[in-house]
This record gives sequence, structure tokens and C-alpha cells, in this order.
Amino acid sequence: MKQSKKPIYGLNVLPSLFSLTNLFFGFMSILLTFHGRYRSAALLIIIAALMDGLDGLVARATHTPSDFGIELDSLADAVSFGLATAILLYYWGMEMAGPPAIFFGFVFLCAGVLRLARYNVRSHVPSDRKHYQGLTVPSAAIFMSSLVNFHPVPLASRASGFLVAVLTLVVSLFMVSTFPYPNFIKAFIGRRVNIRTGLIVAVILFGVLFYARYFLLLFFGLNVLSGPVSALVKGLRKKPQRKSRTEGLRPAAPPDGGAAAG
Repeated sequence: MKQSKKPIYGLNVLPSLFSLTNLFFGFMSILLTFHGRYRSAALLIIIAALMDGLDGLVARATHTPSDFGIELDSLADAVSFGLATAILLYYWGMEMAGPPAIFFGFVFLCAGVLRLARYNVRSHVPSDRKHYQGLTVPSAAIFMSSLVNFHPVPLASRASGFLVAVLTLVVSLFMVSTFPYPNFIKAFIGRRVNIRTGLIVAVILFGVLFYARYFLLLFFGLNVLSGPVSALVKGLRKKPQRKSRTEGLRPAAPPDGGAAAG
């Protein structure tokens, strides 16, 4: 029987420090939003997502995952990615839409909290960890923040405010959906580095360093769409199989003259 690795004592506080740092950046993002510094607020949400990713990596590297760490991480995510993003979207893009903007902002916050609660409940269930069920809250927050970072000037028309509201609703539905989304950390961590992996990492680093504004929006926009596209492809693959099975169960046609007289 394979023995589990012992935790490295003295380092078990590190994951919680990263979670609290994530929470700090989310708190600062809210303050900057209130002061109208929307690009800075969006960038802090993206940095908070980086801290959130490091939280999990450090916990696995030091073998110090715990129920306390999971709950703390989710509470920090609820503030940094649910609340901070909803407030940013409201003041930057949806305020011109009028009272409905409050509803759509609250829907994003609710979807984020529900997604985190579902993750906590299922965290104790064994899984391959190659895919998430539903769009993760940090991914949703990064995508919406990338949109603000791409166009930091607040939207001034009612029509554009409604477009942001509709997009917020769609992303919120993706968070609470059952669409499969890839686990990028699992895809790159713990596997041998080959030419393809090295090329992907090089392209990502190049895009982040030189075209961050465009790269973040494109990359996480494709990530948001990957879930429903994967579900659609999977559904289309199942249909021909079902059709072939039903055709095999059909009774053979009677020979000529064998039909009952009418």
C-alpha cells in the first residue's frame, strides 16, 4: 500500500498566507473601483488570481492541504473574484443600464458563491482533476477583468451597458453549469516537458510580456467558450452512436406479400 507523503511542518502556514494575500488584492481592487481607477482594479483581480493559483501549488508542494485551507481559499475567492468583480463590472460598464445592472451584478456574485460552494462539497470526492465542472470563479473573474483592462474607459451608453450585462449573465450561467473546463495547472504541472509543452509555455510568456492586454482577453475568452464547445462536440459524437444502436434494434421488414390484408 502506497504511503501518503508527510507534510512539511513549519510550512503549513504558507498556503493560508497566499489566500490572505489574494484577499488583500481583492479588497484593494474594490477600493480602487470606488475611486474610478478601473484598469488598476482589474489588474489587481488578475494578480489575486495568480495568488490563488500559487496557494494550491504551495499546498501540494509542502503536502499541507487542509479543510481549513480549502474554506479560507473559498472565502477569499468569494471576495476577490465574486464581490470585487461584480462591483467593478457595475461601476465600469453596467451602471448606465440603470436598475437592472444591480440585478446582473448580484447574479455574478451569486453564481460565484454557488460555484465555490459546489467545489467545496465535491473536493473530498476522488476525481481525475483534469477537468472542472463549470467555469471556475477565478477564470470568470480574469476574463471579465481582462475586458476592463482592454477598455478601461467606463462605458457611457445604455446599449453598451446592456451588452456587458448580458455577457455577465452568460458567464454566470457558465460558472454554475456542468460544462467541462480543463485544469491548466494539472495539464502543465507534474508532467514531463516536451517540445510541444515548451512551445506553449514560450507562446504564453511572450503574449503576457509583450501583448498582455490582447493575450489575456483572447486566452481567457477562448477558455470561457471551451466548456460549451466541448459539451457540444461530446453531444454530437454520442448522437451517431445512439442512432446506430436504435437502427440495430429495429425489426426486419416483412417479405413481399407477408403484410396483413387491410
